[in-house]
Amino acid sequence: MSHATPAPPALSHDPSWPRTGGWSAPDGTPADLVLVGIPTSQTSLSPTNAYETPAAVRDALRRYSSHVVAESAPDARGDEAELVLDEALRIIDAGDLADPDTEEGERLAAERVRQLSETAQLLVALGGDNALTVPAALGVAGADLATAGLITLDAHHDLRDGRSNGSPVRRLVELGLDPSRIVQIGIADFANSRAYRQRAKELGITVIHRSELRTRSLAEIVGEALAVAGAAGGPIHVDLDVDVCDRSVAPGCPASIPGGITADELRLATRLLAADPRVRGIDIAEVDATADAPDGRTVRLAALLVLEAAAGLAERLGR
Repeated sequence: MSHATPAPPALSHDPSWPRTGGWSAPDGTPADLVLVGIPTSQTSLSPTNAYETPAAVRDALRRYSSHVVAESAPDARGDEAELVLDEALRIIDAGDLADPDTEEGERLAAERVRQLSETAQLLVALGGDNALTVPAALGVAGADLATAGLITLDAHHDLRDGRSNGSPVRRLVELGLDPSRIVQIGIADFANSRAYRQRAKELGITVIHRSELRTRSLAEIVGEALAVAGAAGGPIHVDLDVDVCDRSVAPGCPASIPGGITADELRLATRLLAADPRVRGIDIAEVDATADAPDGRTVRLAALLVLEAAAGLAERLGR
């Protein structure tokens, strides 16, 4: 006898604890932050249902509030600055873009991202596997690709040949992104090859290895990355490949490995990066919601990255 999967319990309702997410669709009015789904998955090197992830992240956002409290000091407890992101920022949700895995779909996705970026301070793209970084970065750069920069938080170089979730950085270079303004943070041992390490070196990509995050402050590393990626004064796109995290916190990423960075480190890096006005786009990649742990920890982390990006933007705008 077959049994239907029980529906998840409804979230509680408390008028004094409003939930975030559920943002309105675009209406032509400029936004502070625009969210868009780019559900790539068909060219993945590992079997994935990552196309289901944008909807799962939107659902997970409802588990959180948008209340943010600034860091305090021992002599100022209770006087910390605080804000509610949903009140401080205008956030819109542009929905999901259709068929982004095909050449034409990718082109149309990049064009739509460009249009959305022109009316927002920050665009956050929900993947999808890492193939979404190509249309997201191209769209954010727009006509300024020649001066644009890219920062990735990723265990992998993503410099493979062909067209897949393992090739977005190589493809962006071939499309005109200057590799001297690409910074890769979190590249891990046992997750790459000598050939692709050599390719990164020959291209002049700045590689900040996973081990450096154990000995240097994250703020210092982010500062270095921003200086390199923003050296030509163009827009910076940030690729948050969640498999940079330890597998214990990102089991829904097919290629995450034990020993990656912590969820807190990725959250902090996201907020620091989003606070910089040169960062115009962020994508959240490589989460397969259908492969997550029963508690949904990877999808919940992805939802928190959306909120950390919004918090960084609020800081940037002085809200």
